[in-house]
Amino acid sequence: MGFRYLYDAGYIDREMDMWFNERNIYYVVQVEVFLAKAFNNIANDDDDILAFDGTVPPHFYGEMAKTELGCQILQEKGHFAEFSQFIRKHSEECEDMELIMKLKSILWAVGNVGATEGGLPFLEEEEIIPAVLAIAEKSPVPSIRGTCFFVLGLISSTSQGAEILDDYSWEATLNPLGMPTGLCVPVDFESFITIPSWTPVVVDRTESRLIPPTVEAEIEVITAIQNLANTVIANAASRSLARMKSRPEYRRIFTSPTMFFRALHIISTQRYRLPIRRYIIDLFNLELNQDLVTKLKHAAKVLKVHSSCQLSESDTSRLSMFGPLGRPRRGSISDEEDELDPPKPTGDLLEPQKPVITLQPVNKIVGGFDDTTQVH
Repeated sequence: MGFRYLYDAGYIDREMDMWFNERNIYYVVQVEVFLAKAFNNIANDDDDILAFDGTVPPHFYGEMAKTELGCQILQEKGHFAEFSQFIRKHSEECEDMELIMKLKSILWAVGNVGATEGGLPFLEEEEIIPAVLAIAEKSPVPSIRGTCFFVLGLISSTSQGAEILDDYSWEATLNPLGMPTGLCVPVDFESFITIPSWTPVVVDRTESRLIPPTVEAEIEVITAIQNLANTVIANAASRSLARMKSRPEYRRIFTSPTMFFRALHIISTQRYRLPIRRYIIDLFNLELNQDLVTKLKHAAKVLKVHSSCQLSESDTSRLSMFGPLGRPRRGSISDEEDELDPPKPTGDLLEPQKPVITLQPVNKIVGGFDDTTQVH
Protein backbone atom coordinates (compact mmCIF):
# COMPACT_ATOMS: atom_id res chain seq x y z
CA MET A 1 0.00 0.00 0.00
CA GLY A 2 2.80 2.42 0.90
CA PHE A 3 4.73 1.64 -2.27
CA ARG A 4 1.62 2.29 -4.37
CA TYR A 5 1.18 5.66 -2.66
CA LEU A 6 4.78 6.67 -3.42
CA TYR A 7 4.42 5.52 -7.01
CA ASP A 8 1.23 7.51 -7.55
CA ALA A 9 2.94 10.58 -6.09
CA GLY A 10 5.77 10.29 -8.66
CA TYR A 11 8.43 9.61 -6.03
CA ILE A 12 9.42 6.20 -7.42
CA ASP A 13 10.04 7.51 -10.93
CA ARG A 14 12.17 10.39 -9.66
CA GLU A 15 14.23 8.13 -7.43
CA MET A 16 14.75 5.58 -10.19
CA ASP A 17 16.05 8.25 -12.54
CA MET A 18 18.37 9.64 -9.86
CA TRP A 19 19.75 6.22 -9.02
CA PHE A 20 20.13 5.31 -12.67
CA ASN A 21 22.08 8.49 -13.46
CA GLU A 22 24.17 9.24 -10.38
CA ARG A 23 23.31 7.55 -7.09
CA ASN A 24 24.55 4.16 -8.27
CA ILE A 25 28.02 5.71 -8.42
CA TYR A 26 27.61 7.23 -4.96
CA TYR A 27 26.63 3.79 -3.65
CA VAL A 28 29.91 2.32 -4.90
CA VAL A 29 31.89 5.09 -3.21
CA GLN A 30 30.02 4.56 0.04
CA VAL A 31 30.63 0.80 0.06
CA GLU A 32 34.29 1.01 -0.95
CA VAL A 33 35.05 3.65 1.67
CA PHE A 34 33.67 1.37 4.35
CA LEU A 35 35.54 -1.66 2.98
CA ALA A 36 38.77 0.35 3.03
CA LYS A 37 38.18 1.22 6.69
CA ALA A 38 37.25 -2.34 7.61
CA PHE A 39 40.13 -4.08 5.81
CA ASN A 40 42.82 -1.56 6.75
CA ASN A 41 41.70 -1.12 10.36
CA ILE A 42 41.20 2.60 9.84
CA ALA A 43 39.08 3.63 12.81
CA ASN A 44 38.76 7.37 12.31
CA ASP A 45 35.07 7.14 13.04
CA ASP A 46 34.34 4.34 15.48
CA ASP A 47 30.60 4.86 15.18
CA ASP A 48 30.65 3.74 11.53
CA ILE A 49 32.49 0.53 12.39
CA LEU A 50 30.24 -0.29 15.34
CA ALA A 51 27.06 0.43 13.38
CA PHE A 52 27.91 -2.09 10.67
CA ASP A 53 25.81 -5.24 11.06
CA GLY A 54 27.42 -7.35 8.34
CA THR A 55 25.04 -6.46 5.51
CA VAL A 56 25.50 -4.06 2.62
CA PRO A 57 23.71 -0.69 2.70
CA PRO A 58 20.18 -0.71 1.26
CA HIS A 59 19.98 -0.21 -2.48
CA PHE A 60 16.96 1.36 -4.16
CA TYR A 61 16.74 -1.27 -6.90
CA GLY A 62 17.03 -4.04 -4.31
CA GLU A 63 14.23 -2.54 -2.23
CA MET A 64 12.03 -2.25 -5.32
CA ALA A 65 12.60 -5.89 -6.22
CA LYS A 66 11.11 -6.93 -2.86
CA THR A 67 7.60 -5.95 -3.99
CA GLU A 68 5.55 -7.19 -6.90
CA LEU A 69 4.73 -3.67 -8.06
CA GLY A 70 8.39 -2.71 -7.85
CA CYS A 71 9.38 -5.62 -10.10
CA GLN A 72 6.68 -4.59 -12.55
CA ILE A 73 7.96 -1.00 -12.66
CA LEU A 74 11.53 -2.23 -13.05
CA GLN A 75 10.43 -4.34 -16.00
CA GLU A 76 8.61 -1.43 -17.62
CA LYS A 77 11.51 0.98 -17.20
CA GLY A 78 13.95 -1.38 -18.89
CA HIS A 79 16.82 -0.40 -16.62
CA PHE A 80 17.84 -3.97 -15.89
CA ALA A 81 18.13 -4.79 -19.59
CA GLU A 82 20.44 -1.78 -20.00
CA PHE A 83 22.49 -2.96 -17.03
CA SER A 84 22.94 -6.38 -18.59
CA GLN A 85 23.96 -4.90 -21.92
CA PHE A 86 26.54 -2.65 -20.27
CA ILE A 87 28.05 -5.55 -18.31
CA ARG A 88 28.51 -7.64 -21.44
CA LYS A 89 29.94 -4.73 -23.41
CA HIS A 90 32.49 -3.58 -20.83
CA SER A 91 33.24 -6.80 -18.99
CA GLU A 92 36.92 -6.67 -19.99
CA GLU A 93 37.46 -2.96 -19.29
CA CYS A 94 40.73 -2.30 -17.49
CA GLU A 95 41.86 1.23 -18.46
CA ASP A 96 39.02 3.76 -18.43
CA MET A 97 38.38 4.60 -14.76
CA GLU A 98 34.95 6.09 -15.46
CA LEU A 99 33.79 2.93 -17.20
CA ILE A 100 35.27 0.80 -14.42
CA MET A 101 33.41 2.80 -11.78
CA LYS A 102 30.16 2.58 -13.73
CA LEU A 103 30.65 -1.16 -14.24
CA LYS A 104 31.04 -1.67 -10.50
CA SER A 105 27.96 0.44 -9.78
CA ILE A 106 25.88 -1.64 -12.19
CA LEU A 107 27.21 -4.87 -10.71
CA TRP A 108 26.10 -3.73 -7.25
CA ALA A 109 22.65 -2.88 -8.64
CA VAL A 110 22.35 -6.30 -10.28
CA GLY A 111 23.48 -8.03 -7.09
CA ASN A 112 20.95 -6.23 -4.93
CA VAL A 113 18.16 -7.08 -7.36
CA GLY A 114 19.27 -10.72 -7.44
CA ALA A 115 19.32 -10.89 -3.64
CA THR A 116 15.51 -11.05 -3.58
CA GLU A 117 13.11 -13.79 -4.59
CA GLY A 118 11.28 -11.45 -6.94
CA GLY A 119 14.43 -10.00 -8.51
CA LEU A 120 16.25 -13.25 -9.30
CA PRO A 121 14.09 -13.94 -12.41
CA PHE A 122 15.51 -10.75 -13.95
CA LEU A 123 18.99 -12.27 -13.78
CA GLU A 124 17.79 -15.57 -15.21
CA GLU A 125 15.92 -13.89 -18.05
CA GLU A 126 18.96 -11.83 -19.09
CA GLU A 127 21.36 -14.75 -18.40
CA ILE A 128 23.67 -12.32 -16.64
CA ILE A 129 24.99 -14.64 -13.91
CA PRO A 130 27.50 -16.40 -16.25
CA ALA A 131 28.76 -12.97 -17.35
CA VAL A 132 29.32 -11.92 -13.72
CA LEU A 133 31.13 -15.19 -13.02
CA ALA A 134 33.37 -14.66 -16.04
CA ILE A 135 34.28 -11.16 -14.83
CA ALA A 136 35.01 -12.49 -11.34
CA GLU A 137 37.41 -15.10 -12.70
CA LYS A 138 39.06 -13.24 -15.60
CA SER A 139 39.00 -9.49 -14.96
CA PRO A 140 42.51 -7.98 -14.67
CA VAL A 141 41.21 -5.34 -12.23
CA PRO A 142 41.23 -6.61 -8.61
CA SER A 143 38.56 -4.16 -7.44
CA ILE A 144 36.17 -5.45 -10.12
CA ARG A 145 36.85 -9.02 -9.03
CA GLY A 146 36.16 -8.04 -5.44
CA THR A 147 32.91 -6.37 -6.46
CA CYS A 148 31.82 -9.52 -8.29
CA PHE A 149 32.67 -11.59 -5.20
CA PHE A 150 30.30 -9.52 -3.06
CA VAL A 151 27.66 -9.46 -5.81
CA LEU A 152 27.71 -13.25 -6.09
CA GLY A 153 27.34 -13.40 -2.33
CA LEU A 154 24.20 -11.28 -2.61
CA ILE A 155 22.82 -13.57 -5.30
CA SER A 156 23.51 -16.60 -3.10
CA SER A 157 21.48 -15.12 -0.24
CA THR A 158 18.38 -16.88 -1.59
CA SER A 159 18.01 -20.65 -1.83
CA GLN A 160 17.29 -20.51 -5.56
CA GLY A 161 20.29 -18.26 -6.18
CA ALA A 162 22.54 -20.59 -4.19
CA GLU A 163 21.40 -23.53 -6.33
CA ILE A 164 22.13 -21.64 -9.55
CA LEU A 165 25.63 -20.73 -8.40
CA ASP A 166 26.26 -24.29 -7.29
CA ASP A 167 25.83 -25.36 -10.92
CA TYR A 168 28.78 -23.09 -11.77
CA SER A 169 31.00 -24.52 -8.98
CA TRP A 170 30.41 -21.68 -6.54
CA GLU A 171 29.32 -22.95 -3.14
CA ALA A 172 27.12 -20.95 -0.79
CA THR A 173 27.53 -21.23 2.96
CA LEU A 174 24.52 -22.16 5.09
CA ASN A 175 23.61 -21.48 8.69
CA PRO A 176 22.63 -24.30 11.10
CA LEU A 177 19.03 -24.00 9.88
CA GLY A 178 20.09 -24.64 6.28
CA MET A 179 19.48 -21.07 5.09
CA PRO A 180 22.03 -19.21 2.93
CA THR A 181 24.19 -16.69 4.75
CA GLY A 182 25.05 -14.54 1.74
CA LEU A 183 28.64 -15.77 1.45
CA CYS A 184 29.65 -17.67 -1.67
CA VAL A 185 33.11 -18.99 -2.55
CA PRO A 186 34.42 -20.75 -5.68
CA VAL A 187 35.44 -24.38 -5.58
CA ASP A 188 38.55 -23.56 -7.62
CA PHE A 189 39.72 -20.77 -5.34
CA GLU A 190 43.21 -20.68 -6.86
CA SER A 191 41.98 -19.54 -10.26
CA PHE A 192 39.83 -16.88 -8.64
CA ILE A 193 42.72 -15.20 -6.82
CA THR A 194 45.22 -15.56 -9.69
CA ILE A 195 45.69 -12.47 -11.84
CA PRO A 196 47.13 -13.04 -15.32
CA SER A 197 50.56 -11.61 -15.97
CA TRP A 198 51.02 -8.59 -18.17
CA THR A 199 53.78 -7.04 -20.22
CA PRO A 200 55.21 -3.96 -18.50
CA VAL A 201 55.10 -0.74 -20.46
CA VAL A 202 58.53 0.52 -21.45
CA VAL A 203 58.62 4.26 -20.89
CA ASP A 204 60.28 6.25 -23.64
CA ARG A 205 62.44 8.83 -21.91
CA THR A 206 62.30 11.15 -24.90
CA GLU A 207 58.55 11.54 -24.55
CA SER A 208 58.97 14.01 -21.68
CA ARG A 209 61.30 16.31 -23.62
CA LEU A 210 60.49 19.09 -26.04
CA ILE A 211 62.63 20.89 -28.57
CA PRO A 212 63.80 24.02 -26.71
CA PRO A 213 62.78 27.46 -27.94
CA THR A 214 65.27 29.51 -29.93
CA VAL A 215 63.76 33.01 -29.72
CA GLU A 216 65.27 34.96 -26.83
CA ALA A 217 61.92 36.32 -25.64
CA GLU A 218 60.44 32.82 -25.51
CA ILE A 219 63.47 31.59 -23.58
CA GLU A 220 62.99 34.32 -20.98
CA VAL A 221 59.30 33.46 -20.53
CA ILE A 222 59.97 29.73 -20.20
CA THR A 223 62.81 30.45 -17.78
CA ALA A 224 60.56 32.57 -15.58
CA ILE A 225 57.83 29.91 -15.62
CA GLN A 226 60.32 27.25 -14.58
CA ASN A 227 61.66 29.51 -11.83
CA LEU A 228 58.16 29.62 -10.32
CA ALA A 229 58.82 26.10 -9.05
CA ASN A 230 61.63 27.47 -6.86
CA THR A 231 60.12 28.96 -3.72
CA VAL A 232 63.18 31.16 -3.19
CA ILE A 233 62.88 33.06 -6.47
CA ALA A 234 59.19 32.46 -7.23
CA ASN A 235 58.17 36.03 -6.31
CA ALA A 236 60.84 37.54 -8.53
CA ALA A 237 59.83 35.24 -11.39
CA SER A 238 56.19 36.23 -10.95
CA ARG A 239 57.06 39.93 -11.16
CA SER A 240 59.15 39.29 -14.26
CA LEU A 241 56.26 37.50 -15.96
CA ALA A 242 53.87 40.32 -15.07
CA ARG A 243 56.22 42.90 -16.61
CA MET A 244 56.81 40.80 -19.70
CA LYS A 245 53.09 40.33 -20.24
CA SER A 246 52.56 44.09 -20.13
CA ARG A 247 55.20 44.82 -22.78
CA PRO A 248 54.17 44.82 -26.45
CA GLU A 249 57.13 42.73 -27.62
CA TYR A 250 56.09 39.87 -25.32
CA ARG A 251 52.33 39.92 -25.82
CA ARG A 252 52.37 37.59 -28.81
CA ILE A 253 54.02 34.95 -26.64
CA PHE A 254 51.06 34.89 -24.25
CA THR A 255 48.65 34.37 -27.15
CA SER A 256 50.67 31.62 -28.82
CA PRO A 257 49.22 28.07 -28.67
CA THR A 258 52.75 26.68 -29.02
CA MET A 259 53.98 28.56 -25.95
CA PHE A 260 50.82 27.58 -24.11
CA PHE A 261 51.61 23.94 -24.86
CA ARG A 262 55.14 24.44 -23.54
CA ALA A 263 53.68 25.87 -20.32
CA LEU A 264 51.25 22.97 -19.97
CA HIS A 265 54.10 20.53 -20.55
CA ILE A 266 56.15 22.17 -17.80
CA ILE A 267 53.20 21.99 -15.41
CA SER A 268 52.69 18.30 -16.15
CA THR A 269 56.36 17.33 -15.71
CA GLN A 270 57.38 19.48 -12.73
CA ARG A 271 56.03 20.11 -9.27
CA TYR A 272 54.00 23.25 -8.74
CA ARG A 273 51.56 24.24 -6.05
CA LEU A 274 47.96 24.61 -7.19
CA PRO A 275 47.92 28.46 -7.03
CA ILE A 276 51.07 28.56 -9.17
CA ARG A 277 49.50 26.24 -11.74
CA ARG A 278 46.46 28.48 -11.98
CA TYR A 279 48.67 31.55 -12.28
CA ILE A 280 50.61 30.03 -15.19
CA ILE A 281 47.43 29.09 -17.05
CA ASP A 282 45.91 32.54 -16.48
CA LEU A 283 48.97 34.17 -18.04
CA PHE A 284 47.83 33.10 -21.50
CA ASN A 285 44.97 34.92 -23.21
CA LEU A 286 43.55 31.95 -25.06
CA GLU A 287 40.02 30.61 -25.32
CA LEU A 288 39.67 26.87 -24.97
CA ASN A 289 37.84 25.70 -28.07
CA GLN A 290 38.18 23.09 -30.78
CA ASP A 291 40.62 25.21 -32.76
CA LEU A 292 42.95 25.57 -29.77
CA VAL A 293 42.80 21.84 -29.07
CA THR A 294 43.79 21.14 -32.68
CA LYS A 295 46.73 23.53 -32.42
CA LEU A 296 47.85 21.96 -29.14
CA LYS A 297 47.81 18.51 -30.75
CA HIS A 298 49.89 19.86 -33.62
CA ALA A 299 52.36 21.43 -31.19
CA ALA A 300 52.69 18.13 -29.34
CA LYS A 301 53.80 16.44 -32.56
CA VAL A 302 56.06 19.22 -33.79
CA LEU A 303 57.87 19.94 -30.51
CA LYS A 304 58.41 16.35 -29.47
CA VAL A 305 62.04 15.22 -29.44
CA HIS A 306 62.35 12.09 -31.57
CA SER A 307 65.09 9.54 -31.15
CA SER A 308 66.34 10.25 -34.67
CA CYS A 309 66.51 13.99 -34.01
CA GLN A 310 70.08 15.28 -33.60
CA LEU A 311 70.30 18.36 -31.40
CA SER A 312 73.21 20.72 -31.16
CA GLU A 313 75.25 20.96 -27.98
CA SER A 314 73.53 24.19 -26.94
CA ASP A 315 70.07 22.75 -27.60
CA THR A 316 70.89 19.64 -25.60
CA SER A 317 71.92 21.70 -22.60
CA ARG A 318 68.70 23.68 -22.81
CA LEU A 319 66.61 20.53 -22.50
CA SER A 320 67.35 20.50 -18.79
CA MET A 321 65.67 23.06 -16.59
CA PHE A 322 68.91 23.31 -14.64
CA GLY A 323 70.93 24.22 -17.74
CA PRO A 324 71.14 27.63 -19.42
CA LEU A 325 67.34 27.58 -19.75
CA GLY A 326 66.99 27.46 -15.99
CA ARG A 327 68.75 30.81 -15.41
CA PRO A 328 68.00 34.10 -17.12
CA ARG A 329 70.79 35.67 -19.05
CA ARG A 330 72.63 38.66 -17.56
CA GLY A 331 71.05 41.93 -18.55
CA SER A 332 67.62 40.47 -19.31
CA ILE A 333 64.33 41.44 -17.80
CA SER A 334 64.81 38.87 -15.06
CA ASP A 335 67.97 40.43 -13.68
CA GLU A 336 66.52 40.89 -10.23
CA GLU A 337 66.30 37.11 -9.88
CA ASP A 338 70.08 36.95 -10.18
CA GLU A 339 70.38 39.44 -7.36
CA LEU A 340 69.02 36.78 -5.02
CA ASP A 341 72.03 34.56 -5.67
CA PRO A 342 74.86 35.09 -3.18
CA PRO A 343 78.04 36.63 -4.67
CA LYS A 344 80.79 34.20 -5.46
CA PRO A 345 84.05 34.69 -3.55
CA THR A 346 86.99 36.04 -5.51
CA GLY A 347 90.43 34.49 -5.68
CA ASP A 348 91.86 36.90 -3.08
CA LEU A 349 89.28 35.90 -0.51
CA LEU A 350 90.12 32.26 -0.94
CA GLU A 351 93.79 32.78 0.08
CA PRO A 352 94.49 32.27 3.79
CA GLN A 353 95.48 35.44 5.66
CA LYS A 354 97.58 35.75 8.80
CA PRO A 355 95.95 37.23 11.90
CA VAL A 356 96.74 40.87 12.49
CA ILE A 357 96.93 40.65 16.30
CA THR A 358 98.87 37.98 18.14
CA LEU A 359 97.69 37.32 21.69
CA GLN A 360 100.19 36.44 24.43
CA PRO A 361 99.40 34.73 27.75
CA VAL A 362 99.29 37.02 30.81
CA ASN A 363 101.72 36.20 33.63
CA LYS A 364 100.92 37.48 37.12
CA ILE A 365 102.70 36.73 40.41
CA VAL A 366 100.41 36.41 43.42
CA GLY A 367 101.12 35.65 47.02
CA GLY A 368 100.28 32.29 48.52
CA PHE A 369 101.91 29.15 49.75
CA ASP A 370 104.77 29.68 47.35
CA ASP A 371 106.01 33.10 46.36
CA THR A 372 107.01 31.75 42.98
CA THR A 373 103.47 30.58 42.07
CA GLN A 374 102.29 31.99 38.75
CA VAL A 375 98.84 32.06 37.25
CA HIS A 376 98.54 31.80 33.48
